[in-house]
Amino acid sequence: MPVRPARTHQYLLEGAAILLLILLVIALGVLHITRPPAKFTSQQGSQENTVQARVLQVSEETISDLPTGEQLFSRTLEVQILSAGAYAGQTFTITQQRTDPTGSIAVRAGQRVMVILTQRPDGVVMPFLADRVRLTPLAVLAFLFVSVTLAVGRWQGLRALLGLFLSLVVIAGFILPQLLAGRNPMLVTLVGMGALMAVTLYLIQGWNVRAHTALLALLGSLSATVLLALLWVEFTALTGFGSEETLYLQATGVTLDMRGLLLAGIVIGASGVLDDVVLAQSVTVYEIAEANPALDRREIFTRGMKIGNAHLASMVNTLVLAYASTALPLIILFALYTEPWYLTLNREFIAEEVVRTLVGSLGLLLAVPLTTLIAALVAHLDSAPDVAA
Repeated sequence: MPVRPARTHQYLLEGAAILLLILLVIALGVLHITRPPAKFTSQQGSQENTVQARVLQVSEETISDLPTGEQLFSRTLEVQILSAGAYAGQTFTITQQRTDPTGSIAVRAGQRVMVILTQRPDGVVMPFLADRVRLTPLAVLAFLFVSVTLAVGRWQGLRALLGLFLSLVVIAGFILPQLLAGRNPMLVTLVGMGALMAVTLYLIQGWNVRAHTALLALLGSLSATVLLALLWVEFTALTGFGSEETLYLQATGVTLDMRGLLLAGIVIGASGVLDDVVLAQSVTVYEIAEANPALDRREIFTRGMKIGNAHLASMVNTLVLAYASTALPLIILFALYTEPWYLTLNREFIAEEVVRTLVGSLGLLLAVPLTTLIAALVAHLDSAPDVAA
């Protein structure tokens, strides 16, 4: 009975994918979700609350001169607490003073604001204006995003939204609790992101050889990214304390492995782009093979790499611009410094961004040839003529 030699390789590929999925499920089971220790959740829990409030009245702003020659801008706000709890319905007066005329949160009567209520040791509650409430415009924007995604993508758009929802669930429901529980950040991130991207791949692409190829290439590229991150964070002697956020974490009393968090952030940042590149490259190579069954393995690989390289150039640039956009105020700040550029580059919070960007880009560079190689091999065998058993 005639058989296709490709079927054996497809079955092997499918078996490898199933084995990897089983290993991910086992790892998720071993790293079961645990509640953070009480010392992480009770810090300042009864001393400080952030609540919603409505502005009832805003006084006229007064200006006075300070001995330093600066001007002091002062005003008072009367707010009513809207959030449920011990302070619901109560009215507080907030006094604001500043020397910068543009450094205040602009509010008017009737608007909703976020207020921090801090209880002093003597029991007196001190209110502070934290921010404006902007939940409504955010909800409108989210609704617009979902509507356009469904209108343009239809069924694929729905799958993409489900994938986005799963991403939020995995990060908030698995990775963050595990990190707070003191688990190894690299292990937690690798297992969590691997499982997430596996589910996302099959949700978008379905259970087929293209998704199996993408899964193998994705986990291989993700593992390489982890190793590169470990190597270069160690080689550049980064500690993970290069940003202000780490100082805030220390102030809360949470004891975490900051270097591990830096490594985990690098992997998470690269994972989203890896997902896109690997799946697109897998589909592209199989389409090339199906369009011209006469192509041999080398030609399929060469043509696939041409398309992959073009896609890769834009993805690397996207990754660099994404990191640059988040660090834009920092970049402007250092552009004003007069110190030599190499000293600025050597500062840890700059070096962290350089390592983050370049390691993520290296992971992408490895993902394209790996995906193309696996797909070209299986696609070429799939186009081979039938032979007798």
